[in-house]
Amino acid sequence: MSAPDITLAPPRLAYGLVTSRGKRPDNQDFAACCRDPSRRRGFVAAVADGLGGHKGGREAAETVVRAFLDGYFGAAPQLSPLAAASRSIEAANDWIAAIGRRDPQLAQMATTFTALLLSESEGRILHVGDSRAYRLSAGRLEQLTLDHVVDFGEPMLRLRRAIGFDARVRVDHVALDLTHGDRLLLCTDGLHGALPAKKIAALLAGAASPLQAAKDLRDAALAAGGADNVTAVVIDVRAP
Repeated sequence: MSAPDITLAPPRLAYGLVTSRGKRPDNQDFAACCRDPSRRRGFVAAVADGLGGHKGGREAAETVVRAFLDGYFGAAPQLSPLAAASRSIEAANDWIAAIGRRDPQLAQMATTFTALLLSESEGRILHVGDSRAYRLSAGRLEQLTLDHVVDFGEPMLRLRRAIGFDARVRVDHVALDLTHGDRLLLCTDGLHGALPAKKIAALLAGAASPLQAAKDLRDAALAAGGADNVTAVVIDVRAP
């Protein structure tokens, strides 16, 4: 099923991205924001949180984001955004799984992946794992993704879906109906695991710019005692 048209003309976007290793010795998160150089496929923002040890986690997170951007923007023009995105994720999943099988130092590496795709005619979230996407619209915070975890009781949560886990990856797709003034957040669990939804909403609403919002969220997550890496991407949808 195709995504519905966005209820606005081609939007003007502003965005900010921050990441921190926090209390950990290394940062296994990776994130990027990119506009299609050909202008066919619009804008993509993505976050990934790697698993599998120091080297493997970072390798998996960076690989999936870079491979997705290359595959999505380089896909044949006749492919729909959803088809291009699906092929790109499947290829990245195959590549990460293959690397993990070949290199003992990268064995069992995997990663979460959450991305926003925004073009002139449609918006969509693609999601695997427990990174998250939120939308603040008219003062109301909405979580757009579901965590793919098995809950064994706090604090024992275990991922049941990630890029690199299986030969075939199952990806959630969320169609978006956006409005001028919406503020979107993509983040890893180092942020949403440290801050309640009310705090996230207040910080998103209170910042003058998306970059300031991302910085405020990072700082609050670290101040709350979170021990994980923290990554936040904030995107504003503005009138053309």
